[in-house]
Amino acid sequence: MNHKNMIELIKKWYQEDDPITEAQAKELIDLLGSELTEAAFEGFLVVCSRFVTNFGDHRTFGLFNIFRTHKPEGRRALVRSLEYMCRWVGGMDGYLRNYPVTIELPAFPQLKIVGIETLEPWLYRVMDSNTEDRVTHEPVKLHVKRTGALPAVEFQNVPVVRSKPFYHWCSFETHDTPEQIRDALQILPEWNSDCRLRAKIQTSRVTDLAFVAYNGDRDDKLKFTGYFYEPLAYDHPPLVGGGTQVSLIGSPPVETLEEWDETSRSWKLL
Repeated sequence: MNHKNMIELIKKWYQEDDPITEAQAKELIDLLGSELTEAAFEGFLVVCSRFVTNFGDHRTFGLFNIFRTHKPEGRRALVRSLEYMCRWVGGMDGYLRNYPVTIELPAFPQLKIVGIETLEPWLYRVMDSNTEDRVTHEPVKLHVKRTGALPAVEFQNVPVVRSKPFYHWCSFETHDTPEQIRDALQILPEWNSDCRLRAKIQTSRVTDLAFVAYNGDRDDKLKFTGYFYEPLAYDHPPLVGGGTQVSLIGSPPVETLEEWDETSRSWKLL
């Protein structure tokens, strides 16, 4: 896909000049080059506005980190994911027809990560050591021991939801200590998480459960404008940030569950 084709497709659905969308599209072309297909680009136009933050910038470059686009399999996964998005909503025409957007009627396209098992072998879900299933209130460490999986969160069967979904927030990376994890994922002290419980998840077992994560305040009175995809954690300057963020739905199976032991300053297998 060349620059001329890109501009023609943008103008097909965005009648007014849209410099941010054009800048995002250029970034996507830089990531994918000749591997970008027209269907993938149309899928990108469905989701691209959710990479624009309420600060007026955009986070399209975060796709590089999630999809590992420096590798051929990463570029293929990104193309396949965007093509899937296009088919899932019926293209831009289907998206605009079936999911009209206003402040009171938001639309959150669920960008599924197709081929996550080709990107990295593992994901890590870090939690407070005393966290409970938000529905049953069973301690998560007991739930995982009993079932071999994380507690269930709602399965997203539709391409677009009208309110921010619950996810299991995960990362491709992990770190030596809870403090390092908290810094990388920018888990703030007021969130009351000691980051001392860590689940290791095999990506080949969650191939249908992985999505690009949404950020946003669930109590935001505007309901829509503050929500955006957040492939990387870096919104809180006092913390280092930079950790990748991947969201999982359903009940992801857990390979190992570890808890941090403060006395030995090491992770212990539960």
